[in-house]
Amino acid sequence: MKVIAAVLLCILINYNQAILRYKTCWNPNQTEGRCVPIKLCLPLHSVLVKSNLTQSEIEFIRNSRCESDQSNETIFACCTTDKDYNRTPDQIPREDSSLLPDRSICGGDQLVPGNKTIFSGFPWLVVLQYRISSGEIKKNGCMGSLINHRYVLTVARCLSKSFGNLVSVQLGEHGTSAAEDCRNGSLECNGMLRVEVEDIHIHVNFTRGFSEYDIGLIRLEREVAYTPNIRPVCLPSTVGVQHWEVHEEFTGAAWRANQTPIDSLVQLKFEATGVDLDSCRSEILPLDTLHESHLCANGPKEVDGCLWSFGGPLMAFQEGVWVLGGIATFGLASIPKKPYIYTNVIYIESWIKQTIRP
Repeated sequence: MKVIAAVLLCILINYNQAILRYKTCWNPNQTEGRCVPIKLCLPLHSVLVKSNLTQSEIEFIRNSRCESDQSNETIFACCTTDKDYNRTPDQIPREDSSLLPDRSICGGDQLVPGNKTIFSGFPWLVVLQYRISSGEIKKNGCMGSLINHRYVLTVARCLSKSFGNLVSVQLGEHGTSAAEDCRNGSLECNGMLRVEVEDIHIHVNFTRGFSEYDIGLIRLEREVAYTPNIRPVCLPSTVGVQHWEVHEEFTGAAWRANQTPIDSLVQLKFEATGVDLDSCRSEILPLDTLHESHLCANGPKEVDGCLWSFGGPLMAFQEGVWVLGGIATFGLASIPKKPYIYTNVIYIESWIKQTIRP
C-alpha cells in the first residue's frame, strides 16, 4: 500500500511540475490555470473520455480551449481542477455573433491600401472624450473602433480613471477643421456625432502595465445609425480569418499632434508589416512582457510630430473589406525601427462576442 501511495505521489509531483512549464490562463469560471495540451490536463481529459457528456461539459471544454493555439494540431486548454461550470446554465456566457454586422455592412470598400498621406478617415474610427477635474470635456489621445450599432472596441487602459472620466465618444471625426466648427458642444455637426457612454466593460484579467488582456468595450447610450461617415469595422471571424501570417500586411491609424493641445490632433494612416513575437521580444524590454495575445507590427519610418494611438486600430484588407487585426495597447511613439504592440483581436474575439448584448 505504501508503495502504491509513493508511486501516486511521484506521478502527482511530476504532473504538477509539467503543468507549471506552461503559461498562465483563466478558464470559463475565471479560475487561474495553465494552458497545456488537453491530454495532459487530467480533470478535462477525464471528462473527454466519458461516453456521455452533458451539454454544459461540452460548452465548458470548448470555452476552456486556449484561443491563441487554435491553429495548432495539438489542442491546448486552460487546465485547473474544474471539470464544468460552477454557475447555473442561465449564468453561462454564450457567444452571440448575430449582433455583429456581416461583410456587406462592415469594413467598407471605398478605401484601399496604399495612400500613405493624411486622409479623410476610416468611418469606424472613434474619439474618446473625458470630463476632467475642471469640468471640461477633452480628448486624451485615446481612440476606438465601432463594431456595431451600440459598441466601441478599445483598450482597457483607456477606460481607467487615470485617463479621466469617460463620458462620451465622437464618431465621424476625420479632420481638425470639422472639429473646430463643432466645439460648441453640438451632439450632431458636419457629419460628426457625439454619443454619451452608457456602460464600459474591461476584461476581468486586465492588470496595469503590459497586460495580455488589454481590451475593453464601450456600450453607447443609444444605437447609432450607419452613414457614409459612420460605419463599423469587421472582426476577423466575419471573413473566416483564424490567424495572421508572420509578415502580414496591415494598415494602422493614429493621431498626429504637431502642437498642443491634443484637441488639435489630425489622423494619420500608415502601412505596417507584422513582426513575429520572438523578433519583437528582442526589441522590447523586459522580454517577458509579450504574450500570445499580443500582435507586433512595424510602423512609419519617419513621423513629423508625436503619435497618440491608445486603442487605435491595426487593420488588414481581407476579401474586399477592412478587418480589425489589432488594437494599439502600448501606444505609438516616433522611435525608429521599434515595433508597435497591439492586442491581437483574434485572441480576444470570443470575449467580445460573450460580452456584447442587444
